[in-house]
Amino acid sequence: METKNKIEGLLEKPLWQMTGEEYCQLTHYALSLSPNAGSSQAPIGQKALGIHALAVELGCSDSTVYGLMRTPREEDGSFEGGGVLKDAIVSRIGRRIVFDVDKARELAKRSQQR
Repeated sequence: METKNKIEGLLEKPLWQMTGEEYCQLTHYALSLSPNAGSSQAPIGQKALGIHALAVELGCSDSTVYGLMRTPREEDGSFEGGGVLKDAIVSRIGRRIVFDVDKARELAKRSQQR
């Protein structure tokens, strides 16, 4: 109960008046409230909106993602409109593409192993 009162007091205190320790306590409390607390994995079904967002999630450059999108897999016809990442595309409206991050990671990994 004492911790809850302390957190409530910190919530009312302006950020610029907090000590480093108080700020760390408040941050730790806020992180414990998140649905993925303690999990280092991306949430299931995480989506990336655009090439750059996918590149950030995969830990590579935008040009690498563009290359994977152009890389043909002739055995399944993916050389038309999506390359290796064709199956990871959730939505494509105009130039904006939404990717399933987990599926894209799996496909890119498989492609790199060949």
